[in-house]
Amino acid sequence: MLSRKFETPYVVSYGNELFFNGLLGVVPAWHAISFSNKPKPVRSIPQDWSVMQGVSEQWDWTNNAIYGHSTNGGAILASTRQYGDITMSAIASTTNRDACLAFRMQDANDGYIVLFVPDGTPWAADNGSHVSLVKQISGEEESYLAMFKRRGLAQSAKITVTARGPQIEVFLNDVSIIKVKDTTYPSGFIGLRVYGDTVKPCDSTFSNLTFY
Repeated sequence: MLSRKFETPYVVSYGNELFFNGLLGVVPAWHAISFSNKPKPVRSIPQDWSVMQGVSEQWDWTNNAIYGHSTNGGAILASTRQYGDITMSAIASTTNRDACLAFRMQDANDGYIVLFVPDGTPWAADNGSHVSLVKQISGEEESYLAMFKRRGLAQSAKITVTARGPQIEVFLNDVSIIKVKDTTYPSGFIGLRVYGDTVKPCDSTFSNLTFY
């Protein structure tokens, strides 16, 4: 039996031999051991998240995903805890406008937003399907820090953003597509955003949501 403790345990398997941080152990071939420092996806709307913009009725948990809807501007569901360095990921999906990850939000009007605009939506018809990183200041999307355009973006995709100090990186289906450096917001709240109006409403889902 191993009694030594490690701050970051890991295991490498070769057949039925397992190497625990360099120490060899043998277990039956049927026995599975797994270590991971990454959290599991949320199974409901996080208890410490609340509405930062809009009303609570615009958000719901259904079919193992967080669902957001808007016909009257922005709606943000956000953490009550602030984060500096953060990795946030979700399977984002929308059929009519966009699905957005928000991070380092100071309030509803200031922070960073990753916009996922897939193909086949009215919004993409006007602007093309794309993934964008936007800096919002005083409620206005003042600066498109970067935009990744691609025809035929599927209406569902894994969107991940990682912020480490001033370095911000965005991934589409685990492939890096955006890298920028910006020092405006060093920390803030994280969350999800939908934005729609009566002409072009927004309905989005976010599944497999993780953040750490």
